[in-house]
Amino acid sequence: MEGESKALFDRQTGYWFRGLAIIMVIASHYAEWWTWFFAADGQAEDFRLTLSKLGVYGVNIFFLFSGYGLTKAAEHKEIDGSFISRRIQAVYIPYLVIIGIIQLLSGGFGTFSGFVRFLCGNDYWFMVVIFLFYIGFILIWQVLKNPHMRILIFLLYTFAIIQVMYDKNMQSFWYVSNLAFVLGIVLGTYEKGCRRVPLLVRILLIPLLLAFTIYYELYMDKTGMTPEQILRIQMVNTVLWTTQIACIASLIPWHERIFIELGKRSLHLYLVHTFVFMKCVNALNCSIPLRYVIAAAATVMAAVLCEMLITFLILNFAKLKNYIKEKGVKT
Repeated sequence: MEGESKALFDRQTGYWFRGLAIIMVIASHYAEWWTWFFAADGQAEDFRLTLSKLGVYGVNIFFLFSGYGLTKAAEHKEIDGSFISRRIQAVYIPYLVIIGIIQLLSGGFGTFSGFVRFLCGNDYWFMVVIFLFYIGFILIWQVLKNPHMRILIFLLYTFAIIQVMYDKNMQSFWYVSNLAFVLGIVLGTYEKGCRRVPLLVRILLIPLLLAFTIYYELYMDKTGMTPEQILRIQMVNTVLWTTQIACIASLIPWHERIFIELGKRSLHLYLVHTFVFMKCVNALNCSIPLRYVIAAAATVMAAVLCEMLITFLILNFAKLKNYIKEKGVKT
């Protein structure tokens, strides 16, 4: 890979890790929902708690590769209407279509304020944070041309988001992963320098960083700390974890098909999995483990169907726009 590509990670590797991340996120939610049916204790509870923590680490991976991918896209293409349109089609349109359908199936929006909340993504924290990152990125990259200043200002922007969310007493998963997006931007900006880090150094960094990650995770569980101290350690852990993921991703191409296909549909899977799980659990009369298996399979099928619908809508909208444009020229 190193000799064939100037990129730190190729596109397929990015999809592969997004596929891993969405599995981690869904597994963490399933682990939390497991307590609805069983009162776990002992080793079973320890295992469940371990699974439930995978979600934050999965989100770290999402943000890492999102920041990197956005930076590489801006490097190869001017930030214009086309660039913004691609981001809207990749993120906002899937959100509008999928959550719009879910809202309608659940009884509608209720009030105008509920509809506005839907448009802003207020009830889906991941979407709110991604929207803020994309808006901040586009504005900062348009105004500033110096790459070092861009990163510095975006870092300050990210800390401002974290501070606002913390002051509003939002749950920590709203902001503990945010530095991973900044790290992705750093890797995309200073990619040439990162690729010059010797292979052996990257390999040795992985177990070292993993040891610190595990230590901090256990340290938080066993010591009585203030919320501010916990937040600082969680943010340090974000940097440690995403750095080791970047090292792993840079070593070899990761091209297993199943993970790549899941990664391509990771946003769709994220948006549908809660609704599908609730419906499966409420409607089916079978063992709890089987309900989870059916929910997982149904989530994948629903995500694929949603992707097909969104692709159909986007293509036909483009055709309609071109038709109207051609008619306007003729008249």
